[in-house]
Formats: sequence, C-alpha cells, structure tokens
Amino acid sequence: MATLKLNLIGKDLELTDALKSIIEEKFSRLEKYLGGGKKEVFADVIVSKEKYRASVEIVIYNIFDHTIRIKKETDDLYTSIDEVVDAAEKQLRRLKEKVQKARRNNKEGIKEFSLIEEETVEKPIRIIEVEPELYKPITVEDAAVKLLSSNREFVVFCDASTRKAAVLYKRKDGNLGLIEIPSCR
Repeated sequence: MATLKLNLIGKDLELTDALKSIIEEKFSRLEKYLGGGKKEVFADVIVSKEKYRASVEIVIYNIFDHTIRIKKETDDLYTSIDEVVDAAEKQLRRLKEKVQKARRNNKEGIKEFSLIEEETVEKPIRIIEVEPELYKPITVEDAAVKLLSSNREFVVFCDASTRKAAVLYKRKDGNLGLIEIPSCR
C-alpha cells in the first residue's frame, strides 16, 4: 500500500508534537485511497489560526497524475482538520473509482477515457447593487437596529452626528464594525 508523506506547515501557529501526531493520525485514513504498490505520495498540510478562525489546507501531489487541493475554515482547529480529512477522503475515493473503472474499460478494449478532476469549484463573483440609505441621516444605534433586524451583512448610511457616509457591518466574531467614510474633497 502507498504511504502518505506529510509536510506539516504552521502559518502564524506553532505546531506542537501533540497537534502533529493528531494530524498524522487523522490523515493516515487517506492511505487506503492512494493505490497499491510501495510508492510514496507527498502532501503539504498548511495549518493557520487567526483571531476567530482556523483553517487547514491540504495539497496532495501526483495522485493518479492529479493534484488535489482542499481548504476548510471553521471556528475550531480540530473541526477544520476533520472537515479537510472528510473532503479529501471523498475526493480520493471518487478519483480512485474513476481510475479503476477506466482500467477495467481499457481491458475490455476501450483505449481512451477522460478523467474529470473533482476539485472545489468557486462560484463566479456577482456584483449586486444595494441601495445606500443616505437620503435620511440616522444615528449609529438606529443603523445597528436596522442591520440586526435584516438579513444583510452591512448597512450604508449617513451618520446624523457627523453628516458623513458610514458603513456598519457584521463581523465574524458576532460584533458590529463601523467604518466612517471621510469626505473626498
């Protein structure tokens, strides 16, 4: 059975021996999908922790002539590790099944096959215009009430105390952020 060689990288985070052993143990589940033989498959595991978010990314190189890249970000580091392992296991299982199916078909006389790589596909970014509420000056507190009572991520308004445009937005930590826009003159 092929072995998975991990290159563990801590980004803004020091990887302790305990964390390294947990990561290696979790990612060892993937070895059964790497194919037979005594080959080694190399992968980079990048672990980073910011204020309220932890992200784990794995890049598996040269697996069935493909490179797989998966990144998950959650509030908890261990949850991110589990989600990346689950997603990688799912992609590797599909890829292995396609390769095995193609090999069976080749034995039956089919000479060619196409392998569509199942990677994370990002949606195209759409610009959706939101009408700013600059027509009537309101206080920051009123803007906060308006923001919290809607499903919006932010509110653009005219601050009644400064008479300048401002943006009030929802932060990932659950608080609200305020950006006061200076005049452009």
